[in-house]
Amino acid sequence: MTSKTVLAAFLTLAATVAFSACGGGEQQVGITEAFELNGVAMKSHLVDVEMQPADGEPYTLRWHYVEAGKGEPIVFLHGLPESWYSWHYQLESLQSDYHVIAIDLKGYGQSDKSDGNYHPSNVADEILALLDKIGIKQFNLVTHDWGTAIGDYLAGEHPDRIIRFVRMQAPLLKADPNNHPQFALFVDQDFARKLLSEADRFVRGVYASRTVQKVPEEDITRIIEEFSREGVAEAVPRYFRDFFGSPSASEGRPALFPAMDFPVLLLQADRDPAQPLWYFDGGTDLFPNATLQLVKDSGHFSELEQPQAVSLAIRDFLQK
Repeated sequence: MTSKTVLAAFLTLAATVAFSACGGGEQQVGITEAFELNGVAMKSHLVDVEMQPADGEPYTLRWHYVEAGKGEPIVFLHGLPESWYSWHYQLESLQSDYHVIAIDLKGYGQSDKSDGNYHPSNVADEILALLDKIGIKQFNLVTHDWGTAIGDYLAGEHPDRIIRFVRMQAPLLKADPNNHPQFALFVDQDFARKLLSEADRFVRGVYASRTVQKVPEEDITRIIEEFSREGVAEAVPRYFRDFFGSPSASEGRPALFPAMDFPVLLLQADRDPAQPLWYFDGGTDLFPNATLQLVKDSGHFSELEQPQAVSLAIRDFLQK
């Protein structure tokens, strides 16, 4: 079976996309929308941020994020194929003690989907510009999957901004390429776009292959809804193009981990089908101050498969 056949096997299931809170349409730029999710008051924001690169033309990015609570900030960065909503259990749990902020990454949800530089280092800088605009200087960082790829650069290149880092579901320096065929295959933008454009089938296939606990249907349908937004299928493959499309694009990664001079929690699922635990053997030695903790009986999407355990692990770590 070829790698493309493996990925195409994701496209095996079909379902109907449903509507849920704060999800149906695009909100207006600069408008804050208040809503409740499972009885918790939240706010949805859509803001434009002007970027002034030193070696290029100015440009503007539109960001969508959801926030709740007050206190020390926690910034959440999701992975593929998700959105801010994938963190909703953690937002609901932690908002009583923290100011929780979940961002739609560039290319996802209601955030900007224009072409440009999608290398994680650049996206990290763009996220910092958003946080500057909304007045967030120092913050705790919680990341998952591609959000962790970005988070590594954010934390490693800007350690003065980070209080603590909860790093979830992404390899460090050890990995088996056979477990990650998409890293190479999605460099082919047309191939990736065709797969991702069938959002319902793609999302359901990914969750079926990477989870060991059933994710509630209402979560799956909402994730599909967000991933179905116009432009997502074209934008998301650019991350693969700009990170894996050049042999030198990831050369700086090993230097990121020693620069993280703050507490780091490697919060890893114990049964992720594509990230065996040997990936993390000796992983804590890469950081000045890191701990490895396993989420029991969980696959790749632990924030949705074991939401209470993940929320508790984050809370306990931040309170140490």
